[in-house]
Amino acid sequence: MRKWHKWAGLVLAFFFIVYALSGIFLNHRKEISCIDISRSCLPDSYRYNNWNNGALKGTFRLFPDSVLLYGGAGLFVTDSLGSQITHFEVGMKEGADNRMVGNIVRTRTNSVFAITPFDLYRLDEASGKWQLLSPELDTDERISDVQTVGDSLVVLSRSHVFISRYPYNRFSKIELKTPEGYRKEASLFRTMWTLHSGELFGLPGKIGVDLLGVISIVLCVTGVIFTCFPKIIKRKKKQKKDAKPYTTIWKKSVTLHNKAGTALLVFLLILVLSGTFLRPPLLIAIIRAKVPTVPGTVLNDDNPWFDKLRCIRYDRVENDWLLYSSEGFFRLDELGACPEKLQTPPPVSVMGVTVLEQETSGRWLAGSFSGLYYWERQTGKSLDAYTLEPASIQQGGRPVIKDAVSGYSEDFGNRKIIFDYFMGARGLKPDMSFVPMPATIKEDGKISLWHFCLEVHVGRFYSPVIGIFSDLFVFLSGVLILSVLLSGYIIYKRRYKKK
Repeated sequence: MRKWHKWAGLVLAFFFIVYALSGIFLNHRKEISCIDISRSCLPDSYRYNNWNNGALKGTFRLFPDSVLLYGGAGLFVTDSLGSQITHFEVGMKEGADNRMVGNIVRTRTNSVFAITPFDLYRLDEASGKWQLLSPELDTDERISDVQTVGDSLVVLSRSHVFISRYPYNRFSKIELKTPEGYRKEASLFRTMWTLHSGELFGLPGKIGVDLLGVISIVLCVTGVIFTCFPKIIKRKKKQKKDAKPYTTIWKKSVTLHNKAGTALLVFLLILVLSGTFLRPPLLIAIIRAKVPTVPGTVLNDDNPWFDKLRCIRYDRVENDWLLYSSEGFFRLDELGACPEKLQTPPPVSVMGVTVLEQETSGRWLAGSFSGLYYWERQTGKSLDAYTLEPASIQQGGRPVIKDAVSGYSEDFGNRKIIFDYFMGARGLKPDMSFVPMPATIKEDGKISLWHFCLEVHVGRFYSPVIGIFSDLFVFLSGVLILSVLLSGYIIYKRRYKKK
């Protein structure tokens, strides 16, 4: 155990420090949203190519001869032929995370609105600048979607609906009613996620996990000193040099390593164990499971829609609202009515819907990382948009990524363009093409510090080196870190505590 704790600990110290630092940053997304990293500094798989990696989510026809392109790469404007593409983000906050545009809509009064993860903007067409309206919403929640009906503007956050009418300077907050058959439950995945981040217990929990991250770094540094300094001290004495400073540092490091490790062992074990359940293979066991909400935690909210709302649309044929949440699809005659769950929704990946557009015929186009489908609400039938074959619904098992649809456009002629997360822009039919991506976007592409930390934290960043084994990186490193923590405690208990 001593040899295992020593050598495995030395090897894992670097990765444990990386986990701790990235985890601390992940806990404070809004605070670091203005910090970016150039994609040119990262492996090729992270660079934009043909609008991949979520660079574009959709398009919006601003004027007859102007089209907006929006998504993870930011907001751009081009002509109807796509001959010249320029940035269109004047007035928006700095930072790639603050310029990830999720949707753009126009009201009957000809007002144009756009949303980013944290903000709502209105376009001043006279100056071409975006005006920040987020203070009028008065919410700290992430913004999920935006939609318009007539002169009404509907903004969807993760838990509430906000409605405003012309001149759009005041918003009314609506808490949706409890649906029939509702149980106060949360997904086991969401519970584990919030436990791992500390968010389960609100701000004190997040600060507590941040402190655990700092302690983890301290344990790694003192562990390295504990292992390496005896040789340095021995060499200094052999050379008849003063080794006292090194001896003092070594003794203090041993004391701090032992006391911090034993005092916080249980919390560290919970932190590491909960993290291993958030990636394959343990993820498969919890991804679809439901558990009662833990009393006294943020998930035990009285709002039945707390942190569940993702997308909202108005059905022009049925004249009702279509709501997508982490609990599935619902319909509402009006936003104050009780949501009714749809029993025959389209296939959607557990990662959520990315495309939900209604065609002029009334048929819906629904896309996610499970593919793209034509969906008839009246019959409940779903057809694969590529093959026009009936959709097959996955039952249990590991979520499968099939045609990772991250966006959609049909604002350039009659071409139906799909944005595949990995492949980029491609036509629904082979003879369709999209606007070529300028080389400057590939060269100047940015990734937010938060998203970079997420890639590192979940192990995907290592995929260029270890390939498909990156999916198992968190699990394997988690098991090894658990073994190092437990072996360290046993060594301390038998060797130091008895003395």
